[in-house]
Amino acid sequence: MTKAHKAGNSRLRPMKVLNLDEALIAIFIGAMDANHHVAREELARAHHLIWSTRRFRRKSGETVGRLIDRMKRLLEDQQAKVVMDVAAKTIPVRLRPSAFALVADLLLADGKIDPPERKFLQRLAVNFGIDTRIAGQAIDVMLVKNHL
Repeated sequence: MTKAHKAGNSRLRPMKVLNLDEALIAIFIGAMDANHHVAREELARAHHLIWSTRRFRRKSGETVGRLIDRMKRLLEDQQAKVVMDVAAKTIPVRLRPSAFALVADLLLADGKIDPPERKFLQRLAVNFGIDTRIAGQAIDVMLVKNHL
């Protein structure tokens, strides 16, 4: 089913509940696809972020690979906006600022942020309940970090 067809189809299967690992991976994938182009730098950064977070570093590559495949399929089968909304609500409030910073870092891996990526971050900040000033500061820090 194409994305255009999915957007107008209100009879999609109900969205399943996600666990925390699924939610984080879904948000990473959704962020990388925000501008409908995944830069090589974003793929490399996603790999680094996944394996450097405590959540995933002790899991096997096979386990994480299956998780990524499941979330890719979910994003192909469901409207990305719906998946992102469910994923954002799944992440505990105490982890949302960290998750937001990781996503900002991921999107800035290529040294720039496109308008669709900026829109994705703005929506994510709203869904996470992060103040716009704090979200802006996180983005500014990631811009400085990724400048080199």
